[in-house]
Amino acid sequence: VNLDSTAGKGTTVSIRFPLTLAIIDGFLVGVGKSSYIVPLDMVQECIELTESDRQLSRDRSYLNLRGEVLPFVMLRDHFEIEGSGTRRENVVVVACAGQKAGLVVDELMGEFQTVIKPLGKIFSTLRGISGSTILGSGEVALILDVPSLVQQAVNRESQHVSTRQLTH
Repeated sequence: VNLDSTAGKGTTVSIRFPLTLAIIDGFLVGVGKSSYIVPLDMVQECIELTESDRQLSRDRSYLNLRGEVLPFVMLRDHFEIEGSGTRRENVVVVACAGQKAGLVVDELMGEFQTVIKPLGKIFSTLRGISGSTILGSGEVALILDVPSLVQQAVNRESQHVSTRQLTH
């Protein structure tokens, strides 16, 4: 904020906002005590991770989504969050560049309009994170880099399929 005042002429108030601030519509999810934002325009749907899918997912990294193979990333494992998952986990189905993947989360918290705050250079090597935001509670939530996570899930599933083909 800059104030310029000249006696008898008036005052000029200038407010400068950083160009790095952007507002996005997001979908707030929770994993353990951590909160994450998924850009809403990449969210296709949310489904419950059934117990049978949970059992099968120990051996593979994909789900059967209405006859379609859906590779997924367990955010708890990706971000090394301690503790066991909740009894009811959900899959946020996301799409990017014609590819779909699932993000397994503990809790769906709903839509959330957020201001993106860029991460500092010290965090530039973090995979799967594109920024951060501050929630109304004062808590920091990380904004997920969906293209990177989708690519990771697709690549892992491709490697898994190749390994299965070699062993059969």
